[in-house]
Amino acid sequence: MQAMTLPPTVSDTVIDVSHHNGAIDWSAVAASGTTLVFIKATQGTGFVDPRFEANRRGAETAGLLVVPYHFLDVSDPDAQARHFLDVAGLVAGRPAMVDWESAAAAAAVVVFGQSVTEISGREPVGYYGYAQLRTADPVLARWPLMLPEYPRGNRPGAYHMLVSRPPRLPPGRPLAWDTQRRPYHFHQYTPAGQIPGIATPVDRSVWTGDLPTLRSWYAAN
Repeated sequence: MQAMTLPPTVSDTVIDVSHHNGAIDWSAVAASGTTLVFIKATQGTGFVDPRFEANRRGAETAGLLVVPYHFLDVSDPDAQARHFLDVAGLVAGRPAMVDWESAAAAAAVVVFGQSVTEISGREPVGYYGYAQLRTADPVLARWPLMLPEYPRGNRPGAYHMLVSRPPRLPPGRPLAWDTQRRPYHFHQYTPAGQIPGIATPVDRSVWTGDLPTLRSWYAAN
């Protein structure tokens, strides 16, 4: 059996935020070297993150790549998708993410993602780990993966300080690193990151590649 390895190259320039992070100085965030930010837009069928518009506007003005995301609950996935798309204003060719931490079934995640794909023309990033998916799903296996796994718990620090061995993958992911299919695209490795411009602890992630490939992935359509 082939052994999983850490990605050969990572870009430690990715964060995700919500209203829980308070007011953010996006110029300072950009100056810190952050390149891409996942920003919470919605949850369920009615909740809108109260800082979504301010965060998106500030991040884009500072030159960051922005990916809106939805926190999926156990309510109707079609209604959740309509809510997210209404708020996020997703356009063709731009990525989005679905945050799957609830008890929603994998089939609901797929339904939500298919609605997003119909609008954007690309499959969303799935945010989930082994705890959410115990049996491989052929649709989810195709999606880009944001893998939440914290090898040192809530300890702050940079990726190479905190990650020394491969994270556990949900089923259905490839084990080899190549240009066609990645075991995972992003690894959220600590919820306790420290970034200039953000007063609270922030989720930090790596992109499993260099900055040019991250920008190419973002722009793909």
